[in-house]
Amino acid sequence: MKVKQKFKLKEKGNNGITLIALAITIIVLLILASITIGAISGDNGILNNAGKAKEDTEISQEKEIIQIAVVQSMGNNKRGNLEREEFEKELNKQSEETGTIEVSDIGEEFEVFFTESERYYAVDKDGNVTQIITEENTAETPIYWEKTTKTDEEWYSYADISVGDKEVNVNEPKLRGAMTPIKYVGEDGESQTGSKWANAITQDGSMWVWIPRYAYRITSGYHSTDTEGTIEVAFIDTNNNFLNGETGTIVTDPSEVTYTENVQNEWLVHPAFTNNAENGGGFGEVSGLWVGKFEATGNYESNTKTGTLSVKPAIQSLTGLSANRMYKFAQTGTYGEKITLRSHMAKNSEWGAVAYLTQSKYGIYGQEVQINTHSSGFTGGSNDPKTIYTTNKNQSTTYNSYGIYDMVGGRSENVASYVNYTYVNNNHLASNGGTEAGDFYGASEVERSTSTAYKTVYKVSGANDSLASYNLTEMKKGDAIWETSDSHNSSTGAWFGDSFTFPYINLPFFCRSGHYGEDNIGIFSSIVYNGIARGSSSFRLIIVTY
Repeated sequence: MKVKQKFKLKEKGNNGITLIALAITIIVLLILASITIGAISGDNGILNNAGKAKEDTEISQEKEIIQIAVVQSMGNNKRGNLEREEFEKELNKQSEETGTIEVSDIGEEFEVFFTESERYYAVDKDGNVTQIITEENTAETPIYWEKTTKTDEEWYSYADISVGDKEVNVNEPKLRGAMTPIKYVGEDGESQTGSKWANAITQDGSMWVWIPRYAYRITSGYHSTDTEGTIEVAFIDTNNNFLNGETGTIVTDPSEVTYTENVQNEWLVHPAFTNNAENGGGFGEVSGLWVGKFEATGNYESNTKTGTLSVKPAIQSLTGLSANRMYKFAQTGTYGEKITLRSHMAKNSEWGAVAYLTQSKYGIYGQEVQINTHSSGFTGGSNDPKTIYTTNKNQSTTYNSYGIYDMVGGRSENVASYVNYTYVNNNHLASNGGTEAGDFYGASEVERSTSTAYKTVYKVSGANDSLASYNLTEMKKGDAIWETSDSHNSSTGAWFGDSFTFPYINLPFFCRSGHYGEDNIGIFSSIVYNGIARGSSSFRLIIVTY
């Protein structure tokens, strides 16, 4: 019995030791496991480091692919500069392992997108490569606009701000191709007050603003700078019927307009919406115009006379083109669409159509559009979209995100209008307007002196005198020239004291507003130039829909 009892006691003791050892073993294993897991999966763990090393390797390989393509394409074109078509071709020669590589021209840089890895890179025109960290950027940057539909009641509101933002009827914006309506949600989604003009975006991300067909009459300040003039606007349909109950006589011929003490008696259909090319129309009796929301952007290759045309915010406007190249390049824009949008360089009449609506109760009603003071010419006055749609709202024609930007400052804007002076010894019209059929100036005397849907030609006096020629413009209306100025050459000769100079022999082309560094510029300014390519001038794009 004693032996048996002793044996049982010994068994008990052994069992106790085993359980303690097991518990300790488990604890030790858990500690080791946590250490191992941390070593494998922590921020500095084996797996994370391995993944980071793999990503770093891929990024290095992608950068190397870009750099090789840069060298090859620069060598192939024998000009030492980087061009999109050749660059993209060389990139995709190496795309077997990386998948498709897409290239976008964004002004001063190319954007390269590797579809397999979903990584972006910026490549400047000298071939320098920088990775774009898109996730961090999009996470920190609020979205100030969003796509919507034609049936969205919040898409637009042409509001009469003189009576508390009362919405009125306008011709429905006509979208073409895959143009998509957009609306602005503001910071943190707050609504915006004031008149909200219809906005749309094309496939390439270009932005456009709808100017509906209207008739107007000037009720004070006609051909004067005594006061800041006032303009009444009445929206009309294509049969010239009032859409909001206005009364009075509507005329289509500027010569039929009469005045009583410099007050316009009849409503004049704005010439930009008519089929009268001589007065600034020519595309038919249209229901409205799509106007570029910003100055033209993109890239133009002078050697190939090709490039990418766009209308985008927060990038440098397109400059460095002669008058003829602007004129012809503007007509090539596709904006990512599969149909022809018939874009063109804005004429004086189309500039005036925006300016008059801006000055009316459907715009900012007697206030001045603020200047884009960005010295580097970024559209919207900033390289940061947030600043454009918040801080810089008063640089738009509606004092909110829905208006048109860069109408004052930024870069001066050349328009497709000139005075047909002839001067054998110094004919800038010929040298910078082009002398071939279809050029801005043209090949024949008939072409050079005839207005079309794409350009407006102003007549000259017999003596080629700028004052006498300026006086001839009294017959033209809606172009913010004669009606909104009182002198052919004055630093304060237009409404709001804006500077005004009428083209003369050596400077025969019209240029509107002025660049960021000039004095007394505004939406009613007119300046002149000789048509040469220069870095201080851009232009505005227009799309006409039927």
